Amino acid sequence: MILRFIKYLGVSRRTLLEHKMRSFLTILGIIFGVAAVIAMTAIGEGAKEAALKSIQQMGIQNVFVNDRPQIRESAHNKGRYITDGIARSDIEYAGAILPAVGLTASVKEKEFFLQTESFQSVEPVKGVSKAYADVMELDPEEGRLFMSSDYDLNKKVCLLGVEVAARLFSRSRPLGSRIRLNSISYTVVGLLADRPGSENAILVPANTPLLYEKVAPFESPITTAIFHFNQTDEIHASSGLLKAAFQRRHAGLEDFELIVPEALLRQQERTQNIFNSIMLLITAISLLVGGIGIMNIMLASVMERTKEIGIRLGVGATKTDIRIQFLAEAVVLTSAGGVIGIVVGVALTRIIAMSTGWETHIPLMAIFVAFSFSVLIGVIFGYYPAKNASELNPIEALRYE
Repeated sequence: MILRFIKYLGVSRRTLLEHKMRSFLTILGIIFGVAAVIAMTAIGEGAKEAALKSIQQMGIQNVFVNDRPQIRESAHNKGRYITDGIARSDIEYAGAILPAVGLTASVKEKEFFLQTESFQSVEPVKGVSKAYADVMELDPEEGRLFMSSDYDLNKKVCLLGVEVAARLFSRSRPLGSRIRLNSISYTVVGLLADRPGSENAILVPANTPLLYEKVAPFESPITTAIFHFNQTDEIHASSGLLKAAFQRRHAGLEDFELIVPEALLRQQERTQNIFNSIMLLITAISLLVGGIGIMNIMLASVMERTKEIGIRLGVGATKTDIRIQFLAEAVVLTSAGGVIGIVVGVALTRIIAMSTGWETHIPLMAIFVAFSFSVLIGVIFGYYPAKNASELNPIEALRYE
């Protein structure tokens, strides 16, 4: 049976090539369906990877409390009592009442006019506490991270991400060089290993006096507080307590925002599942339309070749031979549609990525599944015409004009 089917695949290919245009128009639905699978999967996977990188760079065991000065400003304008924003005492209080918290860190972010010998621009700079590198899992590519003495002696040192280092020092070696922040010189003591989120980082010790000069109205002493939990499964329950602790410290004013990467990851997974379901539905409709087109053309082909079928049956061909022949033609059609659809889908993905700048990724499994479905469509929608052809009466088929 299998050998006969393989033999008829070659015969079917020659038969279909005799009507190239009709065959091509027949498989358009399959082509578009498979191309849609490839392109949509690539976009979805690209978006998923980008989101996961963004979430992972924050650390799945971390919870962030970001300052919202605009809430304090609004409350002040309404005559309400306001706090000074996120303070070190808030972090110590929350860490003390939450046993699940292992480490805490803080960030004070500000923009400064930055200069080197070959570069000048306004850049965001982060003042980070001692535990920041451990909480964010940072490693040095060259040089070192901050040491306790950098904080105790108030040294003017900084760490740079790989991308910002390349921009600032295009013609010289960054390590040991100096940058100027608002005319104050800082020595580069380390380059951070390439990690999502750290590429453009400019870090200085959190107690750098420059960070607290020219304080803007409603500006908080700390921009972001970071709480590192010992176990991921403790985050969901503890994040509610963390929020309540900050509300208590801030007299009920929610001038902060809680960001839980672990919750964002779960939300991303739910969103991806919804996207995948919609994608499968659209693909199923496209392939269904393509399959109906295949069946219509195959039924028309059976009618056109009724006399040929009668002759074959008359000279000894079995019903199984006829069924396999037409089924093979349907499979050849949909397989060709699948191959062309894969090529079109890959090309479409490249065009979308180049024109939009979106991150895309084509899993090999998506290509395999798309092609397998195209072949399956040929089997499903080709069976009925093949069955009709095999059940023709030889005598009536020979009389057919």
